[in-house]
Amino acid sequence: MRKEMREAQVREEMKEKLSQRNEYADRLVEKWSKTKGIGDGFDSLYEKDAKRARNLSLVLENQETHLTNLTETQISNSFSTTPENVIRVVRLGYPNSVRGELFLEWAMETARDSIYYLSPVYGSTDRGATSGNVTHESAAYRYASEMEVETLGTGDASTVAFTGPGSSNEVANAPLRPYTVKIFVNGAPVATDDGSGSIVGSTIASGSVNYTTGVLSVTFDTAPGASEAVEVGYNFDSEESTQYADLGSVELQLRDYQFRVKPHPLYVSWSKMTELLINTTLNIDAEDALVRGAADELKKSLDFHAIRMAYQASRKNTAVTFNTTGATGESEVDRAMAFSRTIDQASDVMFNSVQRGGVTHMVGGPDATSYVKLHRRFDGANAQPKVGVHRVGNLDGMGLYKAPTSIIPDDEMLFIYHNADVPEDVSLAFGTLIPLYRTQTLEYKEFYKETGMAFFGDAKVLNSSYLVRGELQNL
Repeated sequence: MRKEMREAQVREEMKEKLSQRNEYADRLVEKWSKTKGIGDGFDSLYEKDAKRARNLSLVLENQETHLTNLTETQISNSFSTTPENVIRVVRLGYPNSVRGELFLEWAMETARDSIYYLSPVYGSTDRGATSGNVTHESAAYRYASEMEVETLGTGDASTVAFTGPGSSNEVANAPLRPYTVKIFVNGAPVATDDGSGSIVGSTIASGSVNYTTGVLSVTFDTAPGASEAVEVGYNFDSEESTQYADLGSVELQLRDYQFRVKPHPLYVSWSKMTELLINTTLNIDAEDALVRGAADELKKSLDFHAIRMAYQASRKNTAVTFNTTGATGESEVDRAMAFSRTIDQASDVMFNSVQRGGVTHMVGGPDATSYVKLHRRFDGANAQPKVGVHRVGNLDGMGLYKAPTSIIPDDEMLFIYHNADVPEDVSLAFGTLIPLYRTQTLEYKEFYKETGMAFFGDAKVLNSSYLVRGELQNL
């Protein structure tokens, strides 16, 4: 199969763009790892997850640039704290979001940043394919071969003779290869050629094919029934120069999605009494503690938004089900072991849709997640604090996360595919420009304070087929 654009060339272009970005991010990692009060743990984070460390360094740089553009008065009024504390909140809060583990987290360098991903499309409308369609979304099994299928006619329970569809009773792409001609009725093969120009079969009275010109005719013993499709399949000779234009072609297009920055706001308020209690009882800086708490809430809301967005996108796909009620005498733990088959079924939904993928992560409602933890191959490694959407452990190497019922129903599970080798081959992508923006703190006569916080970024569904819902019945 001829390719209009060499895959290696396209990947090299994408690799170069990512390499330049990573080199810049690595320089920032070195800078921030040496920053007092910020750099602690940066090196170990880089060793454990270089991608996350690079994203963190980029958003810290963006946050610092944003603060640099403000005056000391603006910073004091808006954040009620020092620029160092704002950076510290970002340093502590941003890496704790789980959405980067489930989807693509992209730290934006500018407000017009883009991600790049390969999109293979059919170059021509031939053999079951449509030009411009993405290959893995509309698989045409004949496209990369010499095989053609053409309609000879439709049965009416009386017509027995059928010929090629051309003006001289020929098929479209001659010359043909001997021993490849087949006659189908309603998709079932009923006859084939003998290599010498005759078409033979148990239901065929006579038939012939000219391999050079493509002229074909066939007569049935009994007329095909009403509305039954009569078709011919054959392989054309692709080595003939006249057939070169009929060869399948795939164009590997390097596409980009430009993130469109928008705010994701969160309003925060607290009473003066709360501030006084924190100051006097806990002996810590009230503003710093409150900003930390607000930043945690913002982080949670971002994860909630990401998971809910993925859950909604999954609703267009076929869901899988699992009956938690076992056979008589079957223990709950033994029944939970059968959940592995449901995971395989979710992987098959992805595979049947785009011919690749498989479950790598699972996010469930509280009851569903607790049930899956009964599986004997569950382990609690890498479990996170129970704040917002959090990781509870692993099942056969797949990350298992718990979400509140407001995000995922109590008895449902969201199955996710995240290609670890190709970062952009994911269901959702999130771009982050400024992770923490805060408006001026206002103090009212009713003795409470109010501020607005926001995350500036964007989100994009890249491939919803990597998201499958699972329903756990009879929990």
